[in-house]
Amino acid sequence: MGLGESDTRAKLIDPAIHGRGWTEDLIRREETAGAIEIIRGKPRRRARGRVDYTLRIKVNQDSQPVAVALIEAKAEELPPTHGLEQAKDYCKRLNVPFVISCKGHLFVEYDRFTGLTSKPLPMTDFPIPADLRARYESVMGFSLNDAAAAPLLMRYPGGEATRRYYQDAAIRATFQNNVRYLTLLIDNGLIELAEGRLPLYKITQKGLIALECLRRIEELIPEWKQELQTSFIQSNNESVQEAVRS
Repeated sequence: MGLGESDTRAKLIDPAIHGRGWTEDLIRREETAGAIEIIRGKPRRRARGRVDYTLRIKVNQDSQPVAVALIEAKAEELPPTHGLEQAKDYCKRLNVPFVISCKGHLFVEYDRFTGLTSKPLPMTDFPIPADLRARYESVMGFSLNDAAAAPLLMRYPGGEATRRYYQDAAIRATFQNNVRYLTLLIDNGLIELAEGRLPLYKITQKGLIALECLRRIEELIPEWKQELQTSFIQSNNESVQEAVRS
């Protein structure tokens, strides 16, 4: 009889991905992936779920890790494709391009952008961080070293625990889209954020997403600070005002 799911994670998957360069600071475990998913950069309510692993990449030790892939772990005796459909749903919610379903010895990988799924591969072929970074940059159309990508790499004030998973996903989606089209302009979504015109879910949360996006833009382009703050604070949106007060 094979190992159950928890033992598969601890005894098979953890050692394998550590051996491929995924250190603990690049991994988040059992992250909630329910209630909200990101569709075309906007949050939408969905059913609850939990992701076994979120894989992230860092440009340097001081940068905010950027989520690039999910791993859905299954018991050793199951086929590696067993959890793939479930994980595909999670990847939309957490706004990542790659999904891996794994049983400890073999894995399959789904590319959200191409729609292609790999054949089962041994864990010795598991992608290393540099490989996933290069593929992420390729599908996004920019390098994380680009100056316009800087907002993606800015740390959260107070640490990662101050933001929920869907807030991080929405913030990443905002800047990925802006960097991809080389805009970062007020008339390309920033005013919409400043006025709080994100889809309604929890009132204070959408205001906090907007506030964090604006903070990062201000840090990237200081000369915009006064205009952005004026636009943000003058908003009539109740959630934005509450975010400012908080």
